[in-house]
Amino acid sequence: MKKASLILSFQLLFSSGVWGENGSISQDLDIEGKWIAAYIPISYEEIIDLSKQGNEYIVTKVRGDQYVPSGEISMKVDLNFQNCKGQGASKGFKNPYWIDCRLEVVSEDLIASFGDSSYLVAYRDLPEATHSFCVIDWKEKLPENGLETILNMRPKALKHCLACEGTNCKMKNWPEGREAESLICKKLFCKPTRAIGKSINSEDILNVGSGRSEVHFTYRISKKGTAENLVLTSFSGAMNKKQARTFTRNILASFQYEPIEIDGEIYEIDNLRGWLYWNINDLD
Repeated sequence: MKKASLILSFQLLFSSGVWGENGSISQDLDIEGKWIAAYIPISYEEIIDLSKQGNEYIVTKVRGDQYVPSGEISMKVDLNFQNCKGQGASKGFKNPYWIDCRLEVVSEDLIASFGDSSYLVAYRDLPEATHSFCVIDWKEKLPENGLETILNMRPKALKHCLACEGTNCKMKNWPEGREAESLICKKLFCKPTRAIGKSINSEDILNVGSGRSEVHFTYRISKKGTAENLVLTSFSGAMNKKQARTFTRNILASFQYEPIEIDGEIYEIDNLRGWLYWNINDLD
């Protein structure tokens, strides 16, 4: 029997040249500034600030949550991207504690940090990017009790969030300092109403091998509210390209989006990219 542990994040591809020849992370990256972070399994996107302070990079929450609030340190790591520590707490920032973590991916666009039971995936839209992030946990979906409000906001936000030619649209990328607007736009137009409910069953991942894999891909949200036009742009790990593409396609097929229908017109968004990471373990 197999079990898949996934971090599903629709994100921009990270740049080439991130890793040094010996497999270490390049230290020439400019990663300081504002990022949007998804804390998994909390499934809550927040704004963070990453700054170099002395001999460390410090991640501070600009917009926090009920566990670690605004202004508190979320993570720290040395300038060699080693000795990673993440801060957690009980609700109300009670009994804060530090856990060991490790950085798997670091680039100018994307940071993925892994702990024993939680993950941090942070991204930012770069000015030169042609595609847009839309980060979600593989179980994240819009709450049913908030869907009507979102649909009512779409007509007013359409031109603010999307650049459309006819009914074909592109998600706008927002510069640093406007992360809050970016979060609102993504919630309005590229979050699913249906996702994977609890877990991925073993029959879904048979014959694809065990171990870690990651893929980078582009896709669009169609007028029907489905993720289509999957293009695998790169992949690495245990799976071959065919296996990785099949597995990624099956994941995307689990998502359903509320069609963007405004004044009798139905729109699609075609400039989305994704990063998908998973670890498949053989279980007795």
